Amino acid sequence: MKIAVCISSRRRPEGLRTLLESLNRISVPEGIDVRIIIVENDDQNYSEQLVNEFKGKSVHNLYYFLETKQGLAFARNRSVREADGADFCCFVDDDQTVANDWLSEMVRCQKEFDADGVWGTNPPVFKNKVPDYVQEFHNPESLKYGTIVDKAFTNCLMLRKKILDQMEGPFDTRLNFSGGEDSYMTLLFSKNGGIIRGNPYAVAYEMVPEVRTTLKYILRRTYRISNTELIVRSLTEESFSALKTIPGLTLRFCYGLLILIPCLIIGGEDKLKGVLKITNAVGGFLFIAGRQNQFYK
Repeated sequence: MKIAVCISSRRRPEGLRTLLESLNRISVPEGIDVRIIIVENDDQNYSEQLVNEFKGKSVHNLYYFLETKQGLAFARNRSVREADGADFCCFVDDDQTVANDWLSEMVRCQKEFDADGVWGTNPPVFKNKVPDYVQEFHNPESLKYGTIVDKAFTNCLMLRKKILDQMEGPFDTRLNFSGGEDSYMTLLFSKNGGIIRGNPYAVAYEMVPEVRTTLKYILRRTYRISNTELIVRSLTEESFSALKTIPGLTLRFCYGLLILIPCLIIGGEDKLKGVLKITNAVGGFLFIAGRQNQFYK
């Protein structure tokens, strides 16, 4: 089995170095051929020297490419194209590190179910102690081993290359800066007959910088998630109607107010919960108004 590890990177040299070092330590199951593809999404090849220097100590074949068309989808599409001849593409990001048995767990689950894809987990790693609400916000969805999922993200994902090649893109460039290009792609992957299994034992850790532990970031990300979710639904659901989401968004907004206002008057620990509900609703309302977030621009 030939596996291409696909990494999209942009101006995170230390994160990329840390990820490559972790990939250098992974256990590779017998009969598995691994190569690593790094696509830098920028106007200049800032990380090429780093990659070339790392080649001298890498146990895997490393390949560097510069993708000057800006956007996540352009970068991920380039990595899939450069994975020519691979049986599977494994996606991880340059703000992650992988566990030593990450690839072994991916392959184990794929072989056990003859799966077309495997989605692992990405628990957060913080440099300093953070409040409980920050920890909870970053904690990943809990997956039961072998569960079939129709939507996944590229934070710890292996997909059959043959199916990816049958899809246009396969990542949609309309979602370059809003995010959601991975969830939309995996929904289409599943609709094309691909079966993705969950494996919580395949771990790629998310290295969370301090800037992502602030309340401002959490609110921006909450808005982005809500807005992007409706964008993806509008692209995938034939019967989708933005107007039909208004009652649910209104209830969410009002529920947030019902939580927040008493906390502001008499005190309480649920203020953030109320604010997040309101922010989530605002993201949806702005989608209805024709606003597509540009979180990644």
